[in-house]
Amino acid sequence: MGGIDGIGPWVADALVIFGLLIVTIGVYGVVRMPDIYTKLHAASKSVFLGINAFVAASLFTGDAATVWRVLLIGAVLTLTTPVASHVIGRASVQDHLLMETPGAIDESGHHLADAAPGADERPHD
Repeated sequence: MGGIDGIGPWVADALVIFGLLIVTIGVYGVVRMPDIYTKLHAASKSVFLGINAFVAASLFTGDAATVWRVLLIGAVLTLTTPVASHVIGRASVQDHLLMETPGAIDESGHHLADAAPGADERPHD
């Protein structure tokens, strides 16, 4: 299933290294970013890209049981990661957590970095 003989393991290794690199960058983003919203962005994008690289690498194993398991895990993570990020982000908005990113603007056009805590008096769901 690896295509040209001898190339499959190299491609799989490259995909695993790529996935590890993406996930490592995501971890760095979670540690380095200033607020919950940008941390969520770093975490969710890195999980999506990293897991898809691992799923693609598993296709070169040739073992149908492994491929199906990895595809199922990838599908579950692809579906649940954005939902979990949305729930965390929505809870942060409802708790009035402001973005600490310089120049951040919310959907109403107000600069959040300049707002005082509790200055956001919009009703939340």
